[in-house]
Amino acid sequence: MRVLITGAAGCLGRVLTLKLLADARVSAVIAHDRKPLRLGHPKLRALVGDIRDPAVGHAAREVDAVVHMAFVVIESALGRERRNRTLARAINLGGTQALLDALDPKTRLVHLSSASVYGTSRDPLTEAAEMKPLPGFRYAEDKVLAEELVMAAERDGLSALRLRPHIILGAHAQPFLRGALRLPIYPRLPPPAPPLQVVHEQDVAAAIVAALFCEATGAIHLACEDQMSFEAMQRHLHRYALAVSPQVAQTAARFAFRYLGIGPDPSWSAGLACPLVLDSARARTVLGWRPRFPRIADVLNDTFRRTERTPGPPER
Repeated sequence: MRVLITGAAGCLGRVLTLKLLADARVSAVIAHDRKPLRLGHPKLRALVGDIRDPAVGHAAREVDAVVHMAFVVIESALGRERRNRTLARAINLGGTQALLDALDPKTRLVHLSSASVYGTSRDPLTEAAEMKPLPGFRYAEDKVLAEELVMAAERDGLSALRLRPHIILGAHAQPFLRGALRLPIYPRLPPPAPPLQVVHEQDVAAAIVAALFCEATGAIHLACEDQMSFEAMQRHLHRYALAVSPQVAQTAARFAFRYLGIGPDPSWSAGLACPLVLDSARARTVLGWRPRFPRIADVLNDTFRRTERTPGPPER
């Protein structure tokens, strides 16, 4: 199989690229990103440019399958254009549509979406749940619109599978996620603490590979088997963790994004304060997905290379 990866130099892209290069079933990998992928391999060809460039469409016609991950995850990555909402949306949606327009209906598409398309729920959601992102969470809103573009292509005959992973952690996780968990601080929220889930980058990459070699379509969730609040994650990682008001956390996030050009859009912080739980049974039955890191503690420990847990005070 010949595979094109968009967003190959991103956090998950590097992990997936190495996994595909090591797979004997894969004869060639075209890795596309706006940043160069500094990796050499006889099966690898790198393309550098905008996802909307015609070169991406030409590459899509050379392969048997495409993994689409090119997306503006944090707008601070746009540098001086970080507040240019029009540009971020043009990349996210214009790039997705340009890729879909170039695909042959026989080409297999694996599209990386996100759990954030749902907004919030304390009860485990199945893939049949309505996509209803948190108001103002621009990343999630764009993920919904991108999925709708893919679903339209599915109705026209494209073989596509949409993966919706929860918060992705691991050695290559988004720096702002690693930073948020390294700081022993969490927002003070009224009980009960909102449950969340995470998933390891290696397990997401494994699911993408499985998706390339199956015929399943539709949406599939990827998340750990258990649930844990952000406060509980901090207490797992740190002997002592400090509770701060959500208003202080939001103000700090807004200041850092607006004036320092660092960190994600402040709406990411709001997302961590809302419950969101997924049912990942379909991934196990359809993809045969068996995560190496099935529990949140496993993911946290590997992300921060912890050999044993140092428990903090019990969560109230």
